[in-house]
Amino acid sequence: MRALREAQADFLAAVLGRDPAHAARWPRRRLAVYRTNARENFAAALEAAFPLLHGLMGHEEFRAMAWAFQRSCPPRSGNLFHCGAGLPAYLGTHLAGTPDAALAEVAGFEWLIQEVLVAADQAERFDFAQLAALPEAQHATLRFRFHPAIRLHRARLPLFRLWQEYQRRGTLTPTLPEPTPQHEQLLIRRTGDGVEVHRLEPAEFCCLDALMRGDPLESAVGQASPDGDNSLNPGALLAYWVSADVITGLTT
Repeated sequence: MRALREAQADFLAAVLGRDPAHAARWPRRRLAVYRTNARENFAAALEAAFPLLHGLMGHEEFRAMAWAFQRSCPPRSGNLFHCGAGLPAYLGTHLAGTPDAALAEVAGFEWLIQEVLVAADQAERFDFAQLAALPEAQHATLRFRFHPAIRLHRARLPLFRLWQEYQRRGTLTPTLPEPTPQHEQLLIRRTGDGVEVHRLEPAEFCCLDALMRGDPLESAVGQASPDGDNSLNPGALLAYWVSADVITGLTT
């Protein structure tokens, strides 16, 4: 078994071109077929998972990046869906200090979308009778459970506009946009029709973020409404999040 594992490791190194010495064990022409298939399949899997990144970089630059990433972080499974999990960190390291450094944020945002797509389904529905049975004095200490297919993201780039543009046109202009003056606050959720991205007000995002971290309701509202700011309407927001299946349960 050890000899088989070593042969497989040598073959992988030869296919990925990580060490030319390994390639000597196999005929060049036959090896080229596997190399081409491995590179093309890997690049296609990344392109499907990161369409915004692909559009901003352009096809040829994206493919070159995909092959470099493949050599650095070869997949550990024949299921290529998860091969992009390390791409945001890879880009963050290799693009740090360059004009393209923000591409790592685009990749991070798109991987959150992939996580939402494959997150578990949620059969639980909010129990209004449980809430009605609680004394009002306990409402401040309520904590909530959330649908697994929910993610929050605070962005420096106009990712909401890029996402809308891609949904409308199916492509993007290969130009990295300038950062926004203020961070965008985004909610990513899965629906019956796919994935939706919503732009939130800062106070709403702060409150929802605190609740998703497990903070009680009173604390979350206080964090979202500093200095006595009463612009946040917790009741209306909670009602909306429950109706949208963002919040699916509560604990006391």
